[in-house]
Amino acid sequence: MGGRGTFASGNNVAYSYQTVGKIEGVKVLRSKNSGTSLKLPEEAHSSKAYLLLDDNGMFRQYREYNDRHEVILEIGYHNEPGLGRGKVLHAHIHLTPGIANHATAQKIKLSPGDPLYEKYKHFFKGVKQ
Repeated sequence: MGGRGTFASGNNVAYSYQTVGKIEGVKVLRSKNSGTSLKLPEEAHSSKAYLLLDDNGMFRQYREYNDRHEVILEIGYHNEPGLGRGKVLHAHIHLTPGIANHATAQKIKLSPGDPLYEKYKHFFKGVKQ
């Protein structure tokens, strides 16, 4: 896994994360430097989705990509302004694919019974509702 799929001066950027496992076929990524936070890749070339767990194996983030390698869905469990206080399980649905459109993505809070929650709940280890 690379430096979030980027190049500098025509060269690959040093790898900033590594694949540490799979959950139901989805690669689980972890930062190579334990002191740094990790953001999942803005584009995906080797997978259709990635998972990010914290150091205790609890769910933190999921991203799904289209055939052009662009983000189309992001589910996160962290503070999210406008959706509540503290950690909130929520989704960003990219109606226009790509990370450049993140600010205009539809943002919704997820809870049991919601179709997205039910589809992806097997990834939500440690999420408190």
